[in-house]
Amino acid sequence: MKIVVMGSGSIGSLYGAFLSTIKENEVVLVGRNPHVAAIRSNGLIIRGIMGEHIFYLDAVDDASEISEADLILLTTKTYDTIPAITAAKHLVDKGAYILLIQNGLGTEDLVATTLNSTRVLRATTCMGALRTEPGIVTATGCGLTEIGSRFPENNEFVELISMMLKQCGFDVRSSKNIEGVVWTKTLVNCGINPVGALTGLTNGAVYKNPELRGLVIKLVREAVNVVKALGIELTTDDPVRYALGTAKATGNNINSMLQDIMARKRTEIDAITGEIIRLGKELGIETPSNEVVYALIKAIESKYLEDPKDQSEIHHLDVKELVDTLSTT
Repeated sequence: MKIVVMGSGSIGSLYGAFLSTIKENEVVLVGRNPHVAAIRSNGLIIRGIMGEHIFYLDAVDDASEISEADLILLTTKTYDTIPAITAAKHLVDKGAYILLIQNGLGTEDLVATTLNSTRVLRATTCMGALRTEPGIVTATGCGLTEIGSRFPENNEFVELISMMLKQCGFDVRSSKNIEGVVWTKTLVNCGINPVGALTGLTNGAVYKNPELRGLVIKLVREAVNVVKALGIELTTDDPVRYALGTAKATGNNINSMLQDIMARKRTEIDAITGEIIRLGKELGIETPSNEVVYALIKAIESKYLEDPKDQSEIHHLDVKELVDTLSTT
């Protein structure tokens, strides 16, 4: 199978690398320099809890160099989804399936509409990874990958990809309720990610602090009210406990939103907390705590996005500051 990874940062590189260990697969990474240049020169180095390996893969910075593919793994940030799929549209037009491994809500519908194709699969992942240097990715956490599709005609292909990922060492489960899977992961992200990003703390440090645990609970409960109104079946009976359990189990992880702020990049707050707030307003459900953390994250990121030359230290809130800010909601 020819597999193209669009958005070969940390997670995309990780999946692409191990998929290349299957003899029948040909994997091409599409990413940005200097990461792509380093891979072409020295191979892709994977370190961390999955061991140390060097993978010699084809890597390019422009998808137009690729003429055909069987599967596209889209692992970009949510806000880069449209540019990425537009760049790969010629591959989908020739019959490629596209598997979105992303955070947030709604991207599969957006992709299906934009491409006018139902060959769209969706996945969530609890894998953790950091791109520590160009050409080097450190695996920081191993967790479940769940795959499904909103389009039943793709079920056979979902099973094929699930088996392939299992074969190369990932913990994978296929799901007929991918909407519930995505929402369950989003509830975790809406609780843990903003709190970690605002305080600069790892998931484990958030979990260990009783006041921060209380904030996570508050954020998740508001989002659960939205889920109930939408009639979505989650994959857990206790989403609050599940979110806290995830924080504990991934204690060493620096969540992706905090990684983005540390790297002075745009966060995915719009596709996570922003979507919860938007849907809440449509349904007449109040989400005051989510609105506060959304505003705080947007304020932080807007400062460095508006003035990229400003390299002043990013101010993380201490626990008391954050708790006091949210105590009025």
